Amino acid sequence: MCRCAALLVVAVAVPGPAVAQSAVAPAAGGAAAQAPVDPADLERITRSLETPTPLRDAVVEAPPTFRVSVSQEGVDMRRFWGEPDAVAGWVHPSGGPWHHEFVNMVTPDEFKGYGAIFTNSEKAVIARQQVLTALAWQYLPVAITKTKKALAERAAKAEVQRELEAFYTLHPEARRRTQP
Repeated sequence: MCRCAALLVVAVAVPGPAVAQSAVAPAAGGAAAQAPVDPADLERITRSLETPTPLRDAVVEAPPTFRVSVSQEGVDMRRFWGEPDAVAGWVHPSGGPWHHEFVNMVTPDEFKGYGAIFTNSEKAVIARQQVLTALAWQYLPVAITKTKKALAERAAKAEVQRELEAFYTLHPEARRRTQP
């Protein structure tokens, strides 16, 4: 912490541009080329590092460490609902009351669905009934229309047959003769 604070103070307190490294790479076997350093810059940096700072002087000892321990005894749910048989199962929230309250708090109303009232199998039955109802309402009007048309055609054919039989009884010579 002290080193970071000192580095920050030096970086902020030292004005002026930093001396850049040379762009020329040293030869493979040769010594690295060093940029000339101005003695005035070195003296200014040394002076800045030796200057006392309020931040560095304020930290004399290590900061205190705080520790907290939280504990709670188990809660007996019978205290709230009595014996398990006294109330129907769907009254008890699934996952415990704290989980139930948290889920109610973070779940938007549009996404809650049927909630904890139904079990998963009951939810599956409801979903199946809704799918079948949707399919029935999608295909039922088409089936009714086809059935009405088929019944009307059948009734028309039956009426034509009755009228032909009545005609043939009055005019037997008009009936076509089939060869045996």
